[in-house]
Amino acid sequence: MDKRPFRSDVDFVVRIGGEAGEGVISCGELFAQAAARTEYHVFTYITYPAEIRGGFSMVQVRIRDWTIYSMGNEIDYLVAFNQEAYDRAAASLKKGGMLIYDPDAVTVHEAPDSVFHPIPLNRIARETTGGTQAKNVVALRALGHLFDINPETLKKLVRDRFGKKAADVIEKNIKALDAGYAIGQKSGWDRRFHLSSELEAKTRYMMLSGNEAVALGAIAAGCRFVAGYPITPATAVFETLCKLMPRVGGRAVQMEDEIASISAIIGASFGGEKVITATSGPGLQLMGEQLNLAAMTELPIVIVDVQRGGPSTGLPTKTEQSDLNFAVHGLTGDSPRVVLAPATVEDCFYQTMRAFNISERFQVPVIILSDQSIGFRRATVRLPDFDQIREIEWRNITDSPVIPSATKTELASRIEPTSEELGNYLRFRYTPDGVSPITRPGTPGGQYLATGLEHTEKGTPDYSPEVHHKMTTKRFRKLEVLSSLFEKNPPEYYGSRDAKIGVIGWGSTEGAIREARYMAEKEGVLVRHLHPKVISPLPDRQIRYFLAELKHVLIVEENFTGQFAHFISGKFGIRPIEVHKCQGLPITSREVYASIMKVARITDEQNITRL
Repeated sequence: MDKRPFRSDVDFVVRIGGEAGEGVISCGELFAQAAARTEYHVFTYITYPAEIRGGFSMVQVRIRDWTIYSMGNEIDYLVAFNQEAYDRAAASLKKGGMLIYDPDAVTVHEAPDSVFHPIPLNRIARETTGGTQAKNVVALRALGHLFDINPETLKKLVRDRFGKKAADVIEKNIKALDAGYAIGQKSGWDRRFHLSSELEAKTRYMMLSGNEAVALGAIAAGCRFVAGYPITPATAVFETLCKLMPRVGGRAVQMEDEIASISAIIGASFGGEKVITATSGPGLQLMGEQLNLAAMTELPIVIVDVQRGGPSTGLPTKTEQSDLNFAVHGLTGDSPRVVLAPATVEDCFYQTMRAFNISERFQVPVIILSDQSIGFRRATVRLPDFDQIREIEWRNITDSPVIPSATKTELASRIEPTSEELGNYLRFRYTPDGVSPITRPGTPGGQYLATGLEHTEKGTPDYSPEVHHKMTTKRFRKLEVLSSLFEKNPPEYYGSRDAKIGVIGWGSTEGAIREARYMAEKEGVLVRHLHPKVISPLPDRQIRYFLAELKHVLIVEENFTGQFAHFISGKFGIRPIEVHKCQGLPITSREVYASIMKVARITDEQNITRL
């Protein structure tokens, strides 16, 4: 259990907002990268419109001298490229906060508790480079001066960012940097934080997005085949794997749609490869029939669902946790699968490796439920110790696979038939744990029929009641064994056993809930927090242990209908208090804290079921 104090000497939030196409995202990401090269930790939240140009874009960067769990609440520094960026965020600017804005594009209201710094970004960019495209770089360098960032760091980042463009483009951006520095020198603003460092400081950390961490986790797990079709916000998983696969002898194929993508990875899995595809909610729905085929043929596949706002096309570039019902229940027939939900950017790396271990060891489809917030979030994460990652041959696999972590990772492989078993090979042989040895094509004596029809142990289609019941039992026996293994894992909860208030969440809400717990405990309210990484099958006994002696249970999630709350309620017979957010935005620690404190003051226990 985590008993560390919640404190920090350096903790501030910078938000940069404007219109899509103005370079808002580039400015924010470059600033975050520069900050990440210091001794401080960095955590970003990015939101943007579905259109290529036009609409509101924003990057929020939190910088801290301690581990960062969430995007933060109020804004310390606001950079407004246009009026909408100011109007959306002015109310969130802290007392004593700083506003940097373009006076030719933004009309501000008096706020005696804030510090205003007008910088004519468009005009400076035009005078320096002949156009306004580089105004984001002017703003970047002004921020660099404000936070005392090494000028060479920014120049290197800009050259790396625009390195594939023409030399005159790079030169214009360097001029824009110099112009921004000159403006910073004239500003006379108070430098409260200093982010100066050597270019290669903090060698034990790297800055990654959740989508990149998933891709790296797949490579580390031994995945050597990816098929995909671009879909926001999951495309970056596929793009990263397309870059990495040739370096490790793997293959990446872009397919014509999501159905073809999952069909391709099923075929590659049949051929013996570790495989993955990435999609979002609409794509996962299209994959449903083939997901059932993988379950019926007992082929290992991993699917990453980077959730977005729905239904239908919905909010393609916003975050939501509304695919849980479909991931757990949403297929025809009784179709076994495992659902995992990483909680942080770093966790995306390790849960992806865990997904491959489960899929390969138990020959089931595994769905990783990520979301736009964690997928596009960039954070400083510890470099994994690759010396601690080792592959376990199928002959040496134990019943208690190690949960992948920075200290130790074991990579599971498929169970293969022995020479005796190949004498009369039964691909779908009924076994105590439901897992049957699997061959690669071309193995002498190992040929078998892989069909979506119900079949015998040999693979021959058979529709008799006895065979259907026996094989369904076999397939679901894997989940029973898995569930019992999950019970042996360390409890995934934080906080005091003396607490009477419990909070349950899943996925990317972990950081906000954790910080809310710290805030409540500072006020004398003890809170217990459970955040399972395995969504299905749930570790029943662990959850019952967590629920014991609690007076109130809040379930926090980012959807409208309380999907996880209903799932937990149905399995454990509790009446939880549902805390929902369905706005396309991540829930904040302040919002969770407000719900906890409201519950702490409640006397009418019988009449509260939703906040």
